[in-house]
Amino acid sequence: MPFSRTRTGCFTCREDGYKCDEQKPFCGRCIRLQKTCKGYGVKLKWQTPHGVPQSNKAAKSKQQKAVSVSTVSSCIIPNDVNPVNRYLLNHWSTTLASMVSMVPSAQNPFLVHLTPMIPCSTALRSVLCSIAACHLAVLRQDNSLQTLATRHRLVAVSSLRRTIETESPELSLAAILMLQVSDRLFTIDSGVDHLTGAKAIISQGGIDMRNTSSASFLLSLCSYHDILASVSRGVSPVFEFDGKFPIEGIESMKELTSVLRIVGEISRMRGEGREDDAQGRAVEEALNALGQSDNTPGDVAYTVQAYKDAAFIYLNRVWRNQGSPHPSALKHARCCLTKLAFVPVTSPLVSAQVWPLWTAGCESIDEDQRQFVRDRIDAMYEARHLPSLRRIKQDIEDVWKIKDEQRSLTGVDNVDCIKAILRNRQREADIA
Repeated sequence: MPFSRTRTGCFTCREDGYKCDEQKPFCGRCIRLQKTCKGYGVKLKWQTPHGVPQSNKAAKSKQQKAVSVSTVSSCIIPNDVNPVNRYLLNHWSTTLASMVSMVPSAQNPFLVHLTPMIPCSTALRSVLCSIAACHLAVLRQDNSLQTLATRHRLVAVSSLRRTIETESPELSLAAILMLQVSDRLFTIDSGVDHLTGAKAIISQGGIDMRNTSSASFLLSLCSYHDILASVSRGVSPVFEFDGKFPIEGIESMKELTSVLRIVGEISRMRGEGREDDAQGRAVEEALNALGQSDNTPGDVAYTVQAYKDAAFIYLNRVWRNQGSPHPSALKHARCCLTKLAFVPVTSPLVSAQVWPLWTAGCESIDEDQRQFVRDRIDAMYEARHLPSLRRIKQDIEDVWKIKDEQRSLTGVDNVDCIKAILRNRQREADIA
């Protein structure tokens, strides 16, 4: 039954004669009914493309700082995007984009390369709205936002199917890769192999996608997820990664890219059943040969070293079926966790640290090290509120239980962490 008009509810509910829950920036009723929430008597900042007037001095100072995300998004988002979707895209650009990238916001390639694509691709725009709605649903504990996320995801997939043969290959690849990111961050077990779809786009694109910086970024993003997916699935990578394109297209990521290329080789050893001594020694020598530039920034350097230690653990598991309590596994696990501890959870590099944390964490026996892993994941979750972090923590706890039981019975550990999750959970671990 309609309520009498109120003075404090949103304009939409007041016009309809319904009671408003006054949730900001959109009330629950408008979100649930997919209505355009007209606000509460003030013009919302994210709805105004031109921003708020400011002094010349303030404007000049703002321009000299890092790229203004809100300015970029408000200029690029088409005028016909409804307020709810505009708000979701704003949440993506101001909050979530910085959580998926390894680099500071001023250089964030997700904003630099994907934002200009938003007006050109319904599929990409919809998947970004879906990702934002998923995150807001976690933040607000609101199931209606999760429903909204599902709707946007269905629109993205439907649009992609319609346009994949006619749209620019870069636009289709961007949408597919963001579906992959969505699956990993928000623990969506869609059962769809997005990386195989990405390979088809690249193979059938008909153009050299390496000619543009955005194409290079997409190829590097694809390779990053492909390599880590090969680890979590226990298979060979889909792509042949030559390491020419640094991760996220950023030069400071070259050393991390080199480690990832070797991780891909280890996965290929496993996937093709080539765990012979010659191959193992060749990979071991390649890892040992990796140097470190004196110019590498601190957080990047620590992350690269953590990846190297994790790669040694992964190699010994695949090549020698060797893990803790072997001294080598314990040493690399300890060194890996020590390097990760130097990087604050607020650093963009934390977005790349789930795999080394998982790898070293699973091999840890010492209770203090295990508690560090728990505390680290909890701190990462508090900073980001990504469901994948909670699930990876539970997966590590499960692996510890399995490993402890086997060691107590046999005195040795022959448990492959990845295979344990694949067998017990019937899914891959969210390590990307």
